[in-house]
Amino acid sequence: APIRPAEMSCAVSAVFGRPVALTPRRGAPASRRASSFRCEAAGIKTGKAVWRGENTKEVGNGEGFETEFLFDLGGETPAQVKDLRFKKDSEVVTVTIPRPLGIVFEEKLDGIYQKIVVDEVLEGSNASKVDVKVGDVLRITTAVFNVPGVIDVTAWLNPPKSSNCKAFYVADQKPFDKVMDAIKSHAVPVDTPDGPMEVEEVGLVLERPTA
Repeated sequence: APIRPAEMSCAVSAVFGRPVALTPRRGAPASRRASSFRCEAAGIKTGKAVWRGENTKEVGNGEGFETEFLFDLGGETPAQVKDLRFKKDSEVVTVTIPRPLGIVFEEKLDGIYQKIVVDEVLEGSNASKVDVKVGDVLRITTAVFNVPGVIDVTAWLNPPKSSNCKAFYVADQKPFDKVMDAIKSHAVPVDTPDGPMEVEEVGLVLERPTA
C-alpha cells in the first residue's frame, strides 16, 4: 500500500510504488544512481505539465533568488509552488517530457547537503529532445499521489474510496528512494470522470549551474 508523504498539491503527502533498484557507483559509495522507468500505456498528455510563473525576487543580499512555478494537475486553475530558492548564478529550467524519460539520476553530496542530479541523458531518448543536461539538479517532479476519501461521522461504516490524482513532489533534501518513487508513480493511472487514465508525461523543475 502506498505511504502517504508531504509536498503535494492536494495538501496530503506520499510516495508510491516499490523502491527503485539502485546501483552504487564504483568509487563513490555516497553516490547512488537510478534510471527513469518505461511507460507501457497511454493516457493524459497536456504538453505543458509545469512552467515558471511571473513572480521572482532577489534574496540573501543578492546571493540568490526565489521564483514560483505552476503545475497543470487537471483542475480549473494550475497548482502553485511559491518561493523556491535558487543560487544567483543558476538557470531555472522547466521541462515536460513524454514517458519513458531516458534520464539517469544520481545522488551527490553538495557540502553538507545531498542533491539529486542528472548523471546521464540517454542518446535518442525523450529527455535528449528537450532541455535536459548532465549536471542539472532536480528540484521538483510531478507525481501521482493516492488521496484518501473524506470521512465524516455519517460515513465511518462505509468510508469513501481513495483516489489517485496528479500532484507534484519537491525533491529538496528528500531521500533519493522517495524521489525516484515519485517519478516512478506516473505508472499509476489517475482517476478521472472518464475512468482511470495513465499520465503520459513527466514535468520537472531543474536548476542548472552556470558558474
